[in-house]
Amino acid sequence: MDVENTDLERRVLAHEWILQVLIAHMSEAEPKFLERLQQTFIEKLHPGSSEHDYTDTLEYAHQFIDQVARLKATPHIDP
Repeated sequence: MDVENTDLERRVLAHEWILQVLIAHMSEAEPKFLERLQQTFIEKLHPGSSEHDYTDTLEYAHQFIDQVARLKATPHIDP
């Protein structure tokens, strides 16, 4: 794999991780926040479901939100 591609992949993964932690923290302050995300991206059928990559995109959203839920459920360890 090209060095630029692996650098880009690491940057995207870092942003994903930051967003997951941020959303987990936000959902602690606003308990229904995660529930609304799940309803929006998991439970509802979106228009455009006939698009070729729609299922893949929805699956990524599902995995992302599942990871946020796991982060929220994990006890926090203070340094």
